[in-house]
Amino acid sequence: MSKESSSTFLVTGASFGIGRAVTKALSARGFKVVAVARSEEQLESLATECAGQVQVVVADLATTVGVERVVASVATAADIAGIVHSAGSVISLQPYGELDSDELVEHLRIHVAAPIALYQSLAKTHSIKRMLFIDSYSATTNRVGWSAYSIVKAAAQMAARSAADELPETDTIRVFPGAVNTRIVDAVLESDTETAKVFAAIRDRGELAEPADTAAYIVALIADATDEMIRSQPTWDYNNPDDRQLLTERQQ
Repeated sequence: MSKESSSTFLVTGASFGIGRAVTKALSARGFKVVAVARSEEQLESLATECAGQVQVVVADLATTVGVERVVASVATAADIAGIVHSAGSVISLQPYGELDSDELVEHLRIHVAAPIALYQSLAKTHSIKRMLFIDSYSATTNRVGWSAYSIVKAAAQMAARSAADELPETDTIRVFPGAVNTRIVDAVLESDTETAKVFAAIRDRGELAEPADTAAYIVALIADATDEMIRSQPTWDYNNPDDRQLLTERQQ
């Protein structure tokens, strides 16, 4: 049995953007993929695009019921080759003085608490070889008018760093995708912030990455890179030529 046909990956946030592209890329390689999202319509179209090779699960991971539904969908005997935590929410670009605490708590539930709950539930009955988190420069770089986004991303980053330090049986991978043509970037471009001008310039120069490009990078890390390579550095940056060269050499 080939590595592809015997390996199971779980991708959250599979309805849009990077998560959807990662699901399609893994499926095209012949991997078993459990694709999780809240949108039944988007998951159905994803299953059609992947010719029925993807197992889709409609679930809200911010709820206990949603987590339980995902855990129940993974075969008991299956070891999990990797989890790609791509589920997220479109966080309003609010300055500190205008933060809505209820909205902030809900975003933290999706970006921080949900991945923790999913891992803990799956780890009770499955071994999990790798776990990949989508990181952000905004976690450590304060941008005026971006308080809500940066607060959530900073908390998510610390959760991923804690996983890396405290889960010896699972290799944790943090990926910085940079500027990718997703709904989040659409929201930035529509905002009245200085960063909108920066992203517009990136777009106009043709430097805005497409989800499929970032997905290929993520799949190379979670499915192809050796354990030694994964453990050689704490983060991987799609925009760093050295990081991309390492993966290119691995795939040759």
